[in-house]
Amino acid sequence: MKLVLDRIIGTLSVILLAVMSAMGCWQVFTRFVLGSPSTVSEEFLRFSLIWLTMLGAGYVYGQKRHLAIVFIARKFPKKSQFVINLIVELFAILFSVLILIMGGITALQNAAGQVSPSLRLPMEYLYLSLPVGGVLFLIYSLIGIVEIFSNNRRVQTEEKPED
Repeated sequence: MKLVLDRIIGTLSVILLAVMSAMGCWQVFTRFVLGSPSTVSEEFLRFSLIWLTMLGAGYVYGQKRHLAIVFIARKFPKKSQFVINLIVELFAILFSVLILIMGGITALQNAAGQVSPSLRLPMEYLYLSLPVGGVLFLIYSLIGIVEIFSNNRRVQTEEKPED
């Protein structure tokens, strides 16, 4: 399941970054060559960056490439790392549920009926990035907890002396 999710998020992020790069080039072209900057591309880039950040943050967290997570876990002795890693995952779940999912849903509800000035998109699409990012963090945290327990079980069986 994690590999499928990684591929989907990775592919979406790469496509979004490629489209953003092309749109950025268009923005520069319209500003400096045509002398009339594209307002649509500027707003698209702003909204896309928010979505890319939320998707990318969840992906990086799921890959355990977030600097703070690796830094905290490595500071403790090997035997304490199980508890520390579990605490980190539980804090991530708490953050995901309370701030990103519940807060994102509140922001989404507050934006109901608003549209963006240039693209004329409902602002709910922008604020939807928060709960989506929160769900990604939540899924990766739950997968992380399963991995922590399976790694701990594997380490304990390797350390048991044979009779």
